[in-house]
Amino acid sequence: MEEDAGGNAPGHVTGAAELAFRRYEARLGFWKVVLGTFIVGLAGVLIPGAVNFYTARSENLRKEAELEISQQEAHQQYIKDFLNTGINQDIELRIRFADYFANLSGPGQEHLWKNYLEQLKSLRDDNRSKINALEERLVEFKKLPPEQIDNAEFDRVNRELAWANAEIGYVPTERSTVIASAVSSPIARKVQLYNETTNLVERLSSSSGPLGDHPDDLARFWDLYRKDLIGVESGDFARAMIGIGRVLNAPGALSAPPGPELKSLAEELASISRRELASVGQVSIMQEQQPQLQAPLQQQQ
Repeated sequence: MEEDAGGNAPGHVTGAAELAFRRYEARLGFWKVVLGTFIVGLAGVLIPGAVNFYTARSENLRKEAELEISQQEAHQQYIKDFLNTGINQDIELRIRFADYFANLSGPGQEHLWKNYLEQLKSLRDDNRSKINALEERLVEFKKLPPEQIDNAEFDRVNRELAWANAEIGYVPTERSTVIASAVSSPIARKVQLYNETTNLVERLSSSSGPLGDHPDDLARFWDLYRKDLIGVESGDFARAMIGIGRVLNAPGALSAPPGPELKSLAEELASISRRELASVGQVSIMQEQQPQLQAPLQQQQ
């Protein structure tokens, strides 16, 4: 057998190399088995976990979407049920309605109701300021002699004041809100105030003594003049009231018996009242009061 330059036999070299190669293959196979088992085991743990995680996440998202849809449907149903309240002319009722939902609505709806509530409050405050300004304008009219009053402007102010009062559900001062809402109406209120005013002026004009002897009637007249009749009286009725107020404010008027001018104005006021109330009619009053009078009876039942 020939030897190589190093003195080793060729067969011996080949056997050592093959042995080293076999050892490498064995180590490679071992690590292959170890790594393969580790990877398979890790995959067996991670993949089902990932699948379960995404399945649970998808289920949660689906449930959240269903809950949100249910909340929106319920919210829309609430709005539908309370539609008549939401469009009611009385702005105070709409404010309570908006405040209720602003505090009880779920996420996504709460800010919408709060914006609506703020808009209603702003509208109410604007109307209140407008009412105050219009009533001040009427007081200015009542200080003028009848011949200096612009009738068209006077009617416009009364008309706008009536609209503004109706918008905010105005209740006159020194009157019960419960009584006004339960048994009163615009027509019935007008009838009541017209009758009270004409009777009062008739008593003053037919007095046999000085007008100053009737302080209660005089105080009530000025309350009617400055507050209660505003927004209720017609232009003709208001002009007659202005004339009566001018007579009562004349120097020395309270220290003397009523003169012919006051008696004439009292007759004119009574005539205007009869004409206007006749056009209203008792049937209209009863029709307007009937649903309001039935409400307390239904509650008692």
